[in-house]
Amino acid sequence: MLLARLRWSAFGLRGRIVGAVLATTAISLGVAALVLLPRLETSLKNASNKTLTKEISGATSQLRSISRVQYWLIAEVQSAPPKSKLYKRARRAQQSLGADIARIGDAFGALGGVTLVGDIDSSGRGHAVSLGPGVVSSPLGPTYDVTAAFTTGKQQLGFGTLANKPVVRAAIPLAQFNKSSDAVLVVRKSIDEIAGAVEAVRRAFEVGALVAILLTILIAIPLAGTLVSRLQRLRQAALQLAIGGTVGSFPADRARDEVGDLARSFAIMQRRLRQQEEARRAFVATASHELRTPLASLEGMLELLADDLHSEQPDLEDAAALLDRARVQSRRLARLAADLLDLSRIDAEVTLRSEPIELGELGRAVLAEFELPSANRGVAIALLDDGRPTWALADPGSVARILRILVDNALRVAPEGSQIRVLMRSAPEPMLVVSDEGPGVAEEERALIFERFKRGRETGGEAGFGLGLAIGRELAQRMGGSLVLTDGEGPGATFTLRLQPTEAPTSDRLASNAGV
Repeated sequence: MLLARLRWSAFGLRGRIVGAVLATTAISLGVAALVLLPRLETSLKNASNKTLTKEISGATSQLRSISRVQYWLIAEVQSAPPKSKLYKRARRAQQSLGADIARIGDAFGALGGVTLVGDIDSSGRGHAVSLGPGVVSSPLGPTYDVTAAFTTGKQQLGFGTLANKPVVRAAIPLAQFNKSSDAVLVVRKSIDEIAGAVEAVRRAFEVGALVAILLTILIAIPLAGTLVSRLQRLRQAALQLAIGGTVGSFPADRARDEVGDLARSFAIMQRRLRQQEEARRAFVATASHELRTPLASLEGMLELLADDLHSEQPDLEDAAALLDRARVQSRRLARLAADLLDLSRIDAEVTLRSEPIELGELGRAVLAEFELPSANRGVAIALLDDGRPTWALADPGSVARILRILVDNALRVAPEGSQIRVLMRSAPEPMLVVSDEGPGVAEEERALIFERFKRGRETGGEAGFGLGLAIGRELAQRMGGSLVLTDGEGPGATFTLRLQPTEAPTSDRLASNAGV
């Protein structure tokens, strides 16, 4: 089995395609010949049988005339005196029978193949009636049909051979036309032309099969060669891409077939891989740059702090200030690490949960984390809703992460004494709106701020990494929602998170109805 498989694979795709097409063509033609030629021969035989039946039906008058001939008198031609009445009657019977037989032969197209069998005994055996000197009786061949016709009183039709030639046979009992007649008319009609016709069709079929195979070869070889060449070009480009080589572009293939679709799919894959590679390089370069700055600052501060602490008279106030600044840089690094971890999870397409959550409850839990930072900055945070629970279908952790990003950004830019408003709405769809009273976002930066490592000019004096809003938008899209910058009623920026609606769990609906 393995050897046969290796031998078959050695031909390559081109050889296998051509071989398969040729084998299919040859087998199809062979099966067609095996099925059609016997059917053709059978159909022609049946047609000749039907034709003879019609001819017998059309020769009723001649058959009735033959049935009235006293064929047994014909034997007296040889023994009766030439001038006797018996001789004359026998001679007239012989002439009448000969004329009728000739007419029947003409009608059936079976000249020399029509014989009258008489003197049939109880076993069904008889003798051919002589038509006179010089007239040779036709050979009958097997006479089982004569016996059957005499015994049953019904005409017998069939096929057989006579002198090694195919014939259509008929045995007609004359008792059908004259009850006093016990003779049977035997017809042997040659159907040699059927074999000739079948042989002619076979030869034509062979010639047609040869032409079909040659045309198949002429068409299949170029077609297989073109197909294999197209696949080889795709394979070469895919191998270059797999081993890290540079592929300018996958070979263009405009054919509307499966290979063309494969080539276009490879081209799409290559473009996406190129985009991902460019994004990865930009991400690594930007992340490295963003990490380098706080790390360098932190290292410098720690060196100054070490110098202060190792001096003979440490400057504790300066050391405390350096320590505070180092803590700020450390928090920046922790924030950056958390953001990068979030981005890696998004890029890895980690499955998010999808469950009903109540935005008001989640919002109160998240805003509780900002009580101390907002108090230190002198900024108030207000949670507003429309007086009823706001249910959404989303991932609780992701919604909380987005809300933290929005509130943290608002807290950075909000002036002292201002207010940050967090509004929950349930209609027309669940949404969470965060607005501040800061400087807002310039028109040309409205799309920029949602890109990775992109920041607006107004940052409230605090350096960020430009990842928060990018993370928020991608998380929102993963949950089937959206995060957009909308126009607010007053100064500042307004961000709206829209989520998928859902119904409250059954227990909550029952509790709400009980309260009503």
